[in-house]
This record gives sequence, structure tokens and C-alpha cells, in this order.
Amino acid sequence: MPALMVASFVIGSRPQAARTATVSSRSTEQAASAPRAMGVCPPFKLRDEEGKVIDPVHGVNDRVPYSPKQTCGACHDYEKIVRGYHFTQGAGEQPPESYAGRYPWTTSPGNYGGNWCSPAPLYRQLAPETNTNARMIDMTSFEFVTATCGNCHPGGGPLESDRRGRRYDVFMRENGLVSGGDNGLSGDYYKARWDRTGVIEADCLLCHMPTYDHKARQTQLAALNFRWAATAGAGLGSVTGKVAADESPEVTYDLGRFDADGNLAVNYVAEPRNETCLVCHAKPGWKKRGASFSPRTDVHMRAGMRCVDCHASGSKAASDRIRGREEHQIGKGDDPSGWVRNDLDDTLRSCADCHLSGWNNAPRATHEWLPPLHMDSLSCQACHIPFRPVKSALVQASDAYNHGPRISPPAKHIWTFYDQEMNYWNHYGEMELFTVRDQPTNVSRPTLAVYKGRIYPVNRVHSMWVGFEEPGRPGVNQLFMKDFFTMWKEHLADPQSNWPSLAAVSDDNGDGAPEINRPEEIDALLAACRAYLEKTGFPLENRRLVWVCDDRAWYSSTESRPLPREPHEATPYASVYKFSHDVAPARAALGAGGCTDCHRLNSPFFDRPILATAFHPSDGRPRWVPNHTILGHSRVGVLVGGLREQWIKPVLYGLVGLTAAALVSLLIRTAAERNGGFSAGAARALGLLVFAGLVVMGAAAAATPDLLEYMTVRRFTLDANHFWVSCLVLLLGLVVALRESNPPVGKVPSRRWALLLWACLVFTGACGAQILLKSPGLKFVIRPAYTGLDVGLLAVTALCLLSLVRDLVMPRSGTSAR
Repeated sequence: MPALMVASFVIGSRPQAARTATVSSRSTEQAASAPRAMGVCPPFKLRDEEGKVIDPVHGVNDRVPYSPKQTCGACHDYEKIVRGYHFTQGAGEQPPESYAGRYPWTTSPGNYGGNWCSPAPLYRQLAPETNTNARMIDMTSFEFVTATCGNCHPGGGPLESDRRGRRYDVFMRENGLVSGGDNGLSGDYYKARWDRTGVIEADCLLCHMPTYDHKARQTQLAALNFRWAATAGAGLGSVTGKVAADESPEVTYDLGRFDADGNLAVNYVAEPRNETCLVCHAKPGWKKRGASFSPRTDVHMRAGMRCVDCHASGSKAASDRIRGREEHQIGKGDDPSGWVRNDLDDTLRSCADCHLSGWNNAPRATHEWLPPLHMDSLSCQACHIPFRPVKSALVQASDAYNHGPRISPPAKHIWTFYDQEMNYWNHYGEMELFTVRDQPTNVSRPTLAVYKGRIYPVNRVHSMWVGFEEPGRPGVNQLFMKDFFTMWKEHLADPQSNWPSLAAVSDDNGDGAPEINRPEEIDALLAACRAYLEKTGFPLENRRLVWVCDDRAWYSSTESRPLPREPHEATPYASVYKFSHDVAPARAALGAGGCTDCHRLNSPFFDRPILATAFHPSDGRPRWVPNHTILGHSRVGVLVGGLREQWIKPVLYGLVGLTAAALVSLLIRTAAERNGGFSAGAARALGLLVFAGLVVMGAAAAATPDLLEYMTVRRFTLDANHFWVSCLVLLLGLVVALRESNPPVGKVPSRRWALLLWACLVFTGACGAQILLKSPGLKFVIRPAYTGLDVGLLAVTALCLLSLVRDLVMPRSGTSAR
């Protein structure tokens, strides 16, 4: 619980009697208005929903649950706090036009009324506030709690008030609504029992009490003991009775949780611990992102950082957009598939805040060795999250029944997950057996995609599901999850009588899970869905069923249309998750081993296999494409970049070494002739011998990489060094070109040789200038300019080397060989 005011009077060093007299002489009103030092929460009593004191120690009002709103709200601005998006979950927020155009069943961009909670359809959908047909009501606001959404939802918002801001239980009692009745087919009150269950107020202790028992809270929600859940979750007492069994629950408070005056005496904190955040964020992250958030996988967790260091709120928030006392808009990033409160995107503490500005003594990152093109195009995560250490879902197929064990609740049998290698993954079965600390190691490289102009590591989830189109409405609507599940269950119970066409669906790839891939399976699935919906009274007039497979809608096995999507998406109907956790240490990042970490033939950056088709029509097996197709790079460009870094640069540096050896040998020959008393022939022989020795030494060093690194510097070929090497090569080329254009006395000029060298110098200089200047009108030539620079440098170096070797080998005119 955030800090409260503590009553504390600071009195000077007067005698005790005087102090006592002074205090006792104050009136009650004066004491109440006296200054109080800000600090921690003072002792306080619990209060019920009517604001009455609960004092179990003295037997006062001690059978009713406490009210977080009345208790914590006595000092804190409850209404301000519950405006946070964790509480609203999208309630009251209009979906953006592009969002609503894709997902016609949505009423908000959050989990409450949004598209889905799993990575892809099919999922429960919130019924509109007003309905005319009970058959078209899927999930009501009441069922939003019981469909396990309430297990993580902290309360407040749509768990406390309806879509018009009226408290559910009060409205039902005051307006004569019937508990469990149709109640006018309202999406908020149809079959609801708010008058018996009570509502779920924002539970402050759920986040601010480290020992909070989330399972105890969930047990109360499952028993429909909504108003009692906060009391049980905080461990303040035990609850007997279940509203679900038409009983009247009662609380027996634990007196050990209170002091002698009946005040609450438990441990609560201003900032939630990591473990608290992970109660709700770990397992969904396991399925969607494969994030383990552990010291084993993340350098920040290993350093002892907390979630709230980056995802700060209140007065410690990183952004002015959410900073303020008791503001509970928690700093958030930018999720490509998350639309709730997009106006608050990037309000968390960023990589730059720490590693460029040095917040909290973070090591400052420098990338001087990288050309600007990289920093303009790459996100920090693209290099610093080169691998993913645990499983995540690459595919969610929601079009066939999954027979895997331990899947709960049963309706999730229509979700079949596949991991990053396209192996069948019984995700919910694993969650029944494992904890988040027991996730299997499944090291894989993330997909790289361009999002908002930068390359990020992402998970592009693929999906297959059945929906329907309606004339005049954009997008594709999804079937009710319960309809699709019931159809499959009835078929499996009696395949001959119930939707027999589903018998055509089989397991073509042999992984134990059936999949829809062959033309006859597509037709069989659509036929069965139509027959089921017609029999159960689902209105199909002016609605056309479709099977959605990634970015294509199939009306039959022979008729389909493409679905518009963003380049970073595999489909408009599944999630894309940016990776920002599980960050590797700097020395494990891409580039730590040199440019060839990314730019080489068969590059893991550009050429890693990316899923294109989950289940091919011929055999049900996946088909893959290289990552550069997702990034929008041509195969030629990737090959050229790989050749440049893997072959052209090493050859260039080898020639630079030979050129340096030839230059040194030539200087030694000249010095021997002029000052060493050597004859011209002997000096020439000495120069050739030195050159040969240097070549042999260089070859030996090149054959022993560790020795070469020891003799030079680590990552010598990276661009910061490459710039100065390029300048030296161009300077040497200029000297040689001038010398060839105007040779010394006795040497025959080679105009063609000089002209070729001048042409190479001009070309190389132009490429280098384009890289440095980055002319806006010539952006299309910047990337080729990098390769052009190295090719030009290679040509200049080769010409200089040949010129120097020629001078080294040839006898000088006017000298005697003696």
C-alpha cells in the first residue's frame, strides 16, 4: 500500500510535565488539524462497504468482508487510482477505427470487450450492452469474471461498475432486476447475480501485499464470493459459504492480523515486488512471448532490477504523461498487438534512459564502431536479444480438436499450439504440471521484423480459425468459442450422427494433433460448422462462413481472398509480440564478434528460416522462408552484404597487410642502397627477402585467429577502425597515383595505370562521401555505397600493391647490379 500520513508531533526539549500539559491542553479539533509527517501508513481499521468500522479484536462488525474502496479510499484517491488501464482493461475506451475494422466483435481495445486474450481466435467475446437475441450473447460482464479473466484483474472498472458507470449490485437491487434472470438481455446483467455476489472493488493489497494469496482469491471468485475475495486473498480471515451454492458467506477474521486496538497489522509495500507482477504476467508471457523473466535468462534480472524500475508509475514514473501522486497508469511499452491506451505507449523507462543517459548508474553504451545506418534502422533489442531461451507459441490453430491431456478448462481443447520449431506443444498441459520456474529450455532465434521503421525481434503468431463475413461490415467476425467446442465434442461422442463430415479431418504430419490443410478438410470443416449453426439457431442470413488461414479467407477449397495485413504480421488475426525481456549481456549481443555476426553467407540474421506455411496442403508439414523476405531485403542485397563482410573485407585487409609489407620492404631496400653500403642487387635481394618474411609471418598469423587477434586488436575490421584504414588507403592511393602520373627521372610513366587508379579513387571517395553525408535525396544508394566503398578500397589497395611490388622487384635504372 502506498505511503500514508503518520501522526507525529515534534516537541522540543521542555520538561515532561510541560510537554504533557501542552498536549493535554489541545482540543480534539486542534489535534486533528495538527501537521502530520508524511511517512508510512499509520495504524488503521478495516471498513465495510458502508464505511462502518470492522474490529475483530473487540467483536465489532466482524462477520462481513472488508471493502478496499472504503478502507484504502479513506486516505487515497480511489477514483483516480481506478482510472489506470490495469483496472479499466479498455472499458470506456473506443476502439481505433483500424482496430474495429479488423475485429467487428470488439467493443473496446482492451481485454474487456477486446479481440482476444490468447494469441489468436477463437476466444470469448463480450456481448454488447443491448441485445435482442439470447442466442447471440456469448460472454457477459458477469461472465468476464467467471471465465477466469477475473483471476488476474485487480478489480474496479468493469468488475465494479457497468458500462454506464453504475455499481452492479446497487443497480440490481434498486431497479428490481432478477438474480440470474434475463434482465432485458443486457450484456451487463443477463443471468448475472451481482446482487448476491457483490462486486469486485479495486484490491490494493493484491499488488501491495507481498504475501497475498492469489489462489485463495481465485477460489472465492470461482465460488461467486466476489465481495469476499479481497478478504480471503489478503489472508485476513477465512470465508465459509458459497454464493454458487446459494449460501450466505461469512468471515472469520484472523486475530493475529490485528493489533490490540483492532488495527490492521500486516506487511504491505509501496512498490510491488517482481514476484507479485509475475503472478499475472509470467504464465501468459510463457505462452505468448516465451518470457521467463528470470536471472537465468535476463541480464537485468540478474543484476537485481525490479519490474517497477522500468515500469514505474506515480511520482516515480519516467514519463510526464503518467507522472503524478497516486497515478496508477503504469509505464508501458509499445506492443504491436496491444491497443489499450495507445496514447500511453513508450511511457516506461527506455533503454536510452539508462544506457545513454546513465540513469541509476547504468553502464553507458557506446557504438562508435557501428555506422549510422545501423543505429537508424535497428532497435536495441535486435542485437541484444539474439536468442530466446524458452518456449513460445509460433502457431495457434483453432480449427480442430486437440486431444492432449491436462487441458483446462475443457473449451481450450480447440487451441493447438506449436513452438518455434513447429513441434506440437501442449501448453496448457504443461502449465498443469510445471511452474513458471520449470519451463523447458527451447533455445531459438527470434524472427526479425520491421515495426515503425526499426528492426525488432518478434514473435509473429500464425492462426487458423472459422469465422463469418457480413455485407457492409469490414473484417471477419469469429464464431463463439463455445459453439465451435460443442460441435467438436458432439462429433467425437457420436461421429456417425453428429456432423459426420468432420471425420475427413486427419493428422497428416503425424504429430498426434489433427490439422486442417487438405482441400477436402477445408470443405468438411465449413460444412460441419454451417450445419451446427443452423441446427442451433444461430442466424446465418446474409452471413458467409470462412476458414481463415493466416492472411487468406477461404470460402471453400477453391474460392478465397487475401486479407490485408502489415508487413510485420503473419496474419491480421493473431498477435505479434515484440521482445524486450530476456536481454543478453553486451558481450553476447550481435556484433560482439564482428560484422560477420550478421553479415555473412547463410547469415543467422538474414537467412534464418521463418515460418511461411504452417501446414502445407500436400503433407501437413511446415514451409519456411529466409528472414530477409520478412525484412524486405532482396536476396542479392543480402548476398552482397555477406560477401562484403565475409570475403571482400578480409581480402582487403590481407592486401592492406601485403601493401604495408611491400612499403616497408621498399623503404629498407632504399635505405640499404643509400646508407648501408649494399649494392643495388644486394639491396633489391634484401628487400625481397624482408617482403617474403613478412608475408610468411602474416600468413602464419592469419592461420591462427587467436594469434592474429593478439597481434592486432579485437574486432579490427569493424567500422570505427575501418574508417581510418580507409583514409590511409585513399591517402596511399593518392600518393601512388601522383607518382604514377609524374614518375621519377628514369621511370617510364604508365598513363593507363594512373588513369585506372584515379578512377578507383574517385569512385571510392564518392561512396565514402555518400555514407558520411547520407543525402536525403539519395537514400536508395546509401546501402550499396558500403559495398561500393569496400570494392573501391580493394581495387585501390590492389593497384598500390602491384605498383609497390613492381618497384621492389624491378632494378632501378641508372644503377649497377655489381
